Amino acid sequence: MSVVNQSYHMQGYSHANNDGTREAVERFEELIHSNKESYFDVSQIESIFDFYNENNMMDKAISVLQMGLRQHPDSTSLQLKYSTLLLEQHQDEESLEILNYLKLVETGNSEVFLNLGIIYTRWHKKEDALNHFSKALKLADDEELEDFVFEIGFNLNLDDYNLEARNLLIKYQPQYPNNENILFELAYAHDKLDELEQGISVYNTLLDLNPYLENAWYNMGILLSKQEKFQEAIEAYKITIALDPDLSEAYFNMANSLAQVSEYNEALNVYAEYMSYNYPSPLTYYYMGDCWENMDNHNFAFRFYSLAVEIDPENIEALLALGKSSYLIQDYATSVSAFEKAQIIDSNAPGLWLSLGKTYKKMNKSALAKKCLKQALLTQDQDTYSWIEMYQFLEESEKNFNALTFLKRVLHKDRTNGALHYLAAVIYNKSNHNEDALRHLVIARQLLPDDLEIVLNEYPALVSMPKIAEYLNSQH
Repeated sequence: MSVVNQSYHMQGYSHANNDGTREAVERFEELIHSNKESYFDVSQIESIFDFYNENNMMDKAISVLQMGLRQHPDSTSLQLKYSTLLLEQHQDEESLEILNYLKLVETGNSEVFLNLGIIYTRWHKKEDALNHFSKALKLADDEELEDFVFEIGFNLNLDDYNLEARNLLIKYQPQYPNNENILFELAYAHDKLDELEQGISVYNTLLDLNPYLENAWYNMGILLSKQEKFQEAIEAYKITIALDPDLSEAYFNMANSLAQVSEYNEALNVYAEYMSYNYPSPLTYYYMGDCWENMDNHNFAFRFYSLAVEIDPENIEALLALGKSSYLIQDYATSVSAFEKAQIIDSNAPGLWLSLGKTYKKMNKSALAKKCLKQALLTQDQDTYSWIEMYQFLEESEKNFNALTFLKRVLHKDRTNGALHYLAAVIYNKSNHNEDALRHLVIARQLLPDDLEIVLNEYPALVSMPKIAEYLNSQH
């Protein structure tokens, strides 16, 4: 989640004049060095605490509050500061003990209820959290309300109560149209709720206020990518990088979007730029391999998939990709090795058994090839590729193979399988039974319309049959 400022703003601490604060801090420092304790009134304790808190000197901030509570144990303002400090350090139970007391004696103190709401949000007690937040908002004065709206929205988003965060922020955002933090939280809630158009609209509002917000451009790019508006996402990432050249994630996301629009060379350059900011990652190498694969450079694809597997030997996507690229460059030993490692991780990975069977077939290991191709059909019995591969294997490797007998046997078992009807169209066409071929092709198109291209790539002769060609043309 990207916000302008994600730090807590649960209290508006009082500020003494600078001279008084400096003098009190110096006196407290002297006491620390001499390991002594001296009396300070409540306002002095608050001033010293504010100084340390604002300068992120938390050990001293805690120390002065503890001293203050020893001297003024009944001070509710010091108790509230201490409960807030505990809350910021995620010591929720200790904070809750103080807040439960303050709730009884400070019934009109908005910050008490705000802090209680934050604790209950963290503990996933949604109704308790919302009740306390509602009280905090009702009690907040005009100066507090804006900070409270952001703080509540932030904490609700943080614990995935995005619907509640969105509803709250939409209600109050018109009162604070220029508050960038509130807008960031609202956009984030829309994103998590898959309300992408609304999220983009909010980011556009933010950028109208301040066009130099690199976080807004970056997050806009993410939402545009989710909408598959990759060219617009690329432009958003370019602006992000111009504003913040060291934001490495923008390079990575931009490269992904470039790959989505087939700008593979440019994507590779941007991935390389991303890696200049980060340690090499298996995912980046995998995506770079995919770019090379899409450019039909299987040797380079093989190199990058190998690098991905070298870093993460159990990355199944990289192993499968390495197996396929090895197959294409005829390095069958590496291909088998990659597929067998993938098989150990997930024996049901899509395409695994088919790919392994094809590789064994190239290595003339017929028994292993047949076993794998059978397993492919058991795993994905409606996969057209697998049925075509099995048919081709049997036709090439078994002397007494009868295609029509084989076809009738498998069709008898399942007449609702579109892949088998495509296979029937191929076999009947090769046997010059073109009426039967057309009949099965029509059924196959109805059951698996997207697989026609697979079949025509493997058997372009189908189109040479006039009735089949006429049927296919009539479908366009």
